[in-house]
Amino acid sequence: MRTQILAISAVLLLAACSGPAEPAGEDAASLVARVLQEERVPGAAVGIWQRGEPVLLRGFGVTNVDNPRPVDPQTLFKLASTTKAFTTAALALLVEEGRLQWDSRVVDYLPEFQLGDPWITREFRVEDLLTHRSGLGAGAGDLMLWPQPNQFTRADVLAGLKYLPVTKKFRADYAYDNLLYIVAGELIAAVSGQSYEDFVQEHLLARLGLRHCYAGPVPETARDNLADPHRLENNRLVVDTPNLAGDQPIVLAAAGGMHCSAGDMLRWLRTLLAGGVTPDGERIFSEESRDRLWKPVTLMPMSDERARRDAGHFYAYALGWRVQDMHGLRVIHHTGSLSGMYAWAAVVPEKDLALVVLMNRSAGVARQSLIYGLLKPYLGAEPRDWLAYFQELYGGAAEPLEPEHYPPPQIDSAVAARDLPGRYRDPWFGPIRIEGDSGELRWRSLKSPRLAGGLEMAAPGVWSLRWDDRSLQADAWLMAERDETGTLILTMQPQSRGVDFSYDFPDLRFERVGGEEQQ
Repeated sequence: MRTQILAISAVLLLAACSGPAEPAGEDAASLVARVLQEERVPGAAVGIWQRGEPVLLRGFGVTNVDNPRPVDPQTLFKLASTTKAFTTAALALLVEEGRLQWDSRVVDYLPEFQLGDPWITREFRVEDLLTHRSGLGAGAGDLMLWPQPNQFTRADVLAGLKYLPVTKKFRADYAYDNLLYIVAGELIAAVSGQSYEDFVQEHLLARLGLRHCYAGPVPETARDNLADPHRLENNRLVVDTPNLAGDQPIVLAAAGGMHCSAGDMLRWLRTLLAGGVTPDGERIFSEESRDRLWKPVTLMPMSDERARRDAGHFYAYALGWRVQDMHGLRVIHHTGSLSGMYAWAAVVPEKDLALVVLMNRSAGVARQSLIYGLLKPYLGAEPRDWLAYFQELYGGAAEPLEPEHYPPPQIDSAVAARDLPGRYRDPWFGPIRIEGDSGELRWRSLKSPRLAGGLEMAAPGVWSLRWDDRSLQADAWLMAERDETGTLILTMQPQSRGVDFSYDFPDLRFERVGGEEQQ
C-alpha cells in the first residue's frame, strides 16, 4: 500500500510541475468558435497535430457570406506570407541538387538584378533575398504588388528595385520586404527552367501529397470549395470582391500567392517536424536542409511587452520562418496577411506540435487571440483570456481603436492648385495623372487603377489624398514642390499610423513630365 501511495504521489507531483494540462480538441474548438463570433470572422479552418495524432482539424463558419458553404478541412484559403516557407523549401531542393548555394551571388543567375547600391548588388547572396536585411525599408516597393488587381509584372519588380532607396544597414537592420521573395521566385525559374508556380507544384507540393494546395491559380475544378476574402463595411460583412482569387498567375506568387487547405498545411508542417520526411515515409529534403530553413539569421525587434507576454529572450527571422523562444521552448512560425485573408502556421519541435489557422477576414485581434489561445497551453503557460487581452489592446471588431492621425506636413511651397494638373512619373511606380481644375482635382495611377481619389488642399503646398476605394484605409498627404530647375515634384506620406507599411508612400517621388505617359 505504501508503495502505491508513493507512486500516486509521484504522479501527482509530476503533473503539478508540468504546468497546465495541454488542451483537448473540444476546448480548442470552443475557443475558435467564440473568437470568430465576437470578432465577426465569417469562416476559418484550424488544425492541431501533436505527437503523431490529430488534436483538431475542423472548419468553422462559411466560405462566403453571400453564398454560404460550410468551411471544411479541405477548403482552400489564401496563404499570404506563409507561402514564403514553401519558396525557401523550393530553393533548398535546388541547393541539394547542387544547382546553386545559399551563398551564391544573385547576379550570377539574374544579371538584371540591381539595387540602389552597386556594392550591395555585387555582394547580394541567395540567403539575403530571404532574411529581410537587404538595406531596403519596410515594405519597399509593395505598391507594385497591391492593391490588386494592377498591371505590374515581375519584370517591373526587377527593373524597379534599383530605384528604391537603401535606408537601412545591409545585413544588419531588419525590415520586412516582399519584393525580394519575388526575386527569389524568379531565381527558381532561372535555375530550374520552369516557372516558379510549376516548379513548386511539381517538385514540392505533388511530392508532399498536397492535393489541396496550389502554387498558381486555383483550377476551376477546385473552386467550389474556395474561401473568399471579406471585410467589414458599415458594420456589415461583405465579400472583398477586388481581392477574389483570379485565374491568372499573380506577381506576388513567391511572396504570398499560394492557396492551401488546413489539412494539407498540417501535412506540410508534419513533414518539416519529421526532418523532410512525409507522413507516407517519402523523404523530400534532408534534415540538414530543414534545419537550415529554421536557423535564425536576422534579429528582429522585441519589445518589453512581447518579452513579458511570451516569457522570451530572442526573436529572429530565418529562411521564410520566424523563430523565438516562448516559455523556454523554441517556436517556429509565420503569419500571412492579405486583404480579406489572414493565416498562421507554427511548429514547436520539442513538443512535436504543429498548428495552423486560416481565416477569410483581415481580423488582427482574432488571429492574435487564436495564436496565443491555441499555442500557449502547450507551452505550459498559465491560462488567460487572450481574446479579452487583445480586444483591450487593439479594440474589438465592433469598436476598433482609432489610428493616430498625423497633421498635414508643413513645407515651404508656393505651388497652387492650378499648377497641379498634368502628367507625372515615379521611376519604379510609373505614371500618374492629376486631372481637373482648382475646384476639383483628382489623382489616379495608370498601372494601379484602384489608386484613384480626390485631392483637397490641407496646407500650403499640401493636399489630402482620399482614395475612392474606402476599403484601402490608406489616405495620404501629397506634397508639391519645385526643384532647383523649376520642375514640379510630388512626394507622399501616410495620413495615419494605421496605414499598412506596404503602402510605401515615402519611397515615391513623382516628377512632372510632358507628352504622353510612358508605360
